[in-house]
Formats: sequence, C-alpha cells, structure tokens
Amino acid sequence: MTARQAWTLAVPLAAGTVMLKSVDRSLVDELPGTAGQRYWSRRVSLLGSMAGLAAATAGTTAYGHYAGKPSWSHLGRDAALALCSSLAVTYAIKGVSWRERPDTPGSRGSFYSGGDSFPSGHAMTSFAVATAVSAHPGAPRWLKFALLGTAAAISVSRVTGYRHWPSDVYFGAFSGILIGRSIARAPHAR
Repeated sequence: MTARQAWTLAVPLAAGTVMLKSVDRSLVDELPGTAGQRYWSRRVSLLGSMAGLAAATAGTTAYGHYAGKPSWSHLGRDAALALCSSLAVTYAIKGVSWRERPDTPGSRGSFYSGGDSFPSGHAMTSFAVATAVSAHPGAPRWLKFALLGTAAAISVSRVTGYRHWPSDVYFGAFSGILIGRSIARAPHAR
C-alpha cells in the first residue's frame, strides 16, 4: 500500500468504522422496530444473500455464453471473482472478530463475544459484485445504477433488520468497494 492509498483508503476505512462503533447502539435504538420494518428488511436482505448473488452471477455468465455475448460472460466472471474474494475476506474477519449481533438479547456489540456480526457479509459481497460489474467497460449504464442502488438498499436493510450494527455495514460496504475495484483493475483478459 502506498502512502497515498493509506491516507485515502485505509484511514477513512478505519476512522469511519471506529467513529460509527462509538454510536452504533444509539443509532440502532433510534429505529422504530415495527413489524413492517423487520419484514421489509428481511425481504430486501434476501437479494444480497450468497445464494441470490451466486444465482445472478451464474445467470449473467450463462446468458453471455449461450447468447453469444462474451462481454456478458466477462461481467459474470468478474462478478464471480468479486463474490468469492469478498466471501473469503468476510469469513476470515468474522472468524477473528466474534462480534455480537444487535438482535442478540442484551447485546452491546462487543467484540470477541462469540458472535458473527462484523463485518456485514451482505454489504461486502453486494458492493464487491456491484463495483466489479459497474467498472466493467461492457456494463450498461442502467445496470450500474441498479446494482449500486441495490447494494445500498441491501446494506441498509441489514441495520434496519437488526442483523448488523452500522459500523459492520460501513466496513463491509467500504471493503466490498475496494475488492470490486481490485477485481475490475486486475490484469486479466477481457
């Protein structure tokens, strides 16, 4: 990592996460917690599940292959790389952070308490896939907006569904964007 990258990427990632960690509990406590809020949060969250992203990735790759559109196959390949990379990072970090989830009774969001809240895998994977596909030269403009908007909605739904703290989502989304950018910039044949 260069000095410039440290100041423009690592510092905002760490500082934003730490700042949000200090207000996580108060932000979550401000949510109304209605049945409708939880219902819609769960529904939106399903779009960012590993199964949902894997199906979309496989469908895009298959469409490109069978329709004779290699640019769509490349979109699917980049999405698959972003999905796999972000899943590996997510579970590596979850395995060492053990943060309590907000929906655990009596949870204060403590680290090293046996939970798996940090980081938000949904935020990381959805932003990684959206960023990798959006940076692809063959991606239609409508798809870029749809993917990034969906990734943002999925990320917010993880907080409003009481599955993650805001700092989990911030770290996951920011890291997902970095992963997606690295996949898009990787020197592989297009």
